[in-house]
Amino acid sequence: MSTTELPPAGNPKEPELLRGALGLWAATFQGITHMAPAAGVILSAPFIATFAGPAMGLAFGLAGIAALLLANAVAQLAKHLPSAGGFFSYISRGLNPKVGFLAGWMYFLYDPIVPILCTVIVGGYAQDTFATQFGLTFPWWLYSIVVWIGLGIISYLGVKPSIRLMIILAILEVGITLGLSFFIFAKHGVTTEDLSLGFTLKGITGASPVQGLFLGLVFSILSYTGFESIAPMAEETSNPKRTIPRAVMIGTAFIIGYYVIFGFATTVGFGSSRVAADFAATTNPYYEISTSVWGQAGPLLILFALVNSGWGCALSGQSAVVRVYYKMAKIGVFPQAFGKLHATRRTPYIAIMAQTVFSIVVGIFCGITLGTVNTFGVLGAMITFAMIFVYGCTLIAVPVFYLREHRDQFNMILHGILPLFGILVLIPVFYYNVNPFPPMPFRLAPIIAISWFLIGIVLVLWLARTRPAQLEAAGKEIFEEA
Repeated sequence: MSTTELPPAGNPKEPELLRGALGLWAATFQGITHMAPAAGVILSAPFIATFAGPAMGLAFGLAGIAALLLANAVAQLAKHLPSAGGFFSYISRGLNPKVGFLAGWMYFLYDPIVPILCTVIVGGYAQDTFATQFGLTFPWWLYSIVVWIGLGIISYLGVKPSIRLMIILAILEVGITLGLSFFIFAKHGVTTEDLSLGFTLKGITGASPVQGLFLGLVFSILSYTGFESIAPMAEETSNPKRTIPRAVMIGTAFIIGYYVIFGFATTVGFGSSRVAADFAATTNPYYEISTSVWGQAGPLLILFALVNSGWGCALSGQSAVVRVYYKMAKIGVFPQAFGKLHATRRTPYIAIMAQTVFSIVVGIFCGITLGTVNTFGVLGAMITFAMIFVYGCTLIAVPVFYLREHRDQFNMILHGILPLFGILVLIPVFYYNVNPFPPMPFRLAPIIAISWFLIGIVLVLWLARTRPAQLEAAGKEIFEEA
């Protein structure tokens, strides 16, 4: 590997990540699968309905605009800073290495948690479905352990087998859920009342419809997180300076359309007037919706799509985060062992094993103490709080980086106005989710996120004293294709 501004380090015979393994569509599917199309709606909808009622189409649409603004920021930085470090490298170079490390630290409340978030609640769905449909006992924890071990094996085998599996899983889940959406529209039709309740504040109950919408936006924004998971795959992507930005924008644009269609179909299929009162209280609302159009096969197809989505999301999240571990270890701000690659598989196998153990231990603990549904709710909100900081730093880094290093390429719209709009979108989402402070167990999310942030400040101050050169290297070791 050659780098800009830093000489090559380490043993020249040391294995490297597999160069050029991913093309445009493989990289695009990495992001799409991470966003978990089916799970993104099915698992988030009850939480969105709790706060925003039937306005799911509106919530997913507004969150999509925010995601597109963020995707533009990632794309603009990826043009010049392809690196397996992702946000860690972008923000270190664009703003400051200390802020970059802090962003990387907050990122660890995100992708390391994704395999837990996507697996525990799907395990709960699987447990309930096998019990009600077949009278069989298949505990969520057993399902989850099988998934986490499977993820470890697939990740270890290499980036190509992982991406191939992601593509298959994504196609299956999107095909089933879009098929359900069109069957719903064909059977129930779409009335003006459906459109009004689905895309306005009219159906949001409570003292403040605006606050209800922004509370719902936490979980709709959570559904979009993952578009940026393409970035840590840069060193295994062909022509990353061109491919990564295009993949980020294509994947995000596709998911916006998908979420608005499936989210609105959910409102129509369940009954627009019922959503606010009954949706979150219904044990398996999508089983009810799918049964109404597909009969007894409906719940099994939904479970199949959900399992596909959970596997794909967890796999893409793990693929991204172990590469961030790898890059941070290579630079010297993470344990050195995480920077080791398998000689033939070219995968960070120690990082993969560590992530697998982490998923099992933390996932089982959360599932037992919080329950499978609240594990998703609490960890999902925690992820959103953490990523608001990471996304905010990324948006600020765009104009700073271009004005400082590429002033001749600075574009007022792409590098100035759009990042500013992105920041303006994130501010009310954060504000309305801490004022008033959410009830238990959801108040655990901001408490954990704030505590993690304070620990990160202590760590970055310690690194600045003990490893200043390694901290500075984060923004300099940028991958360049030969």
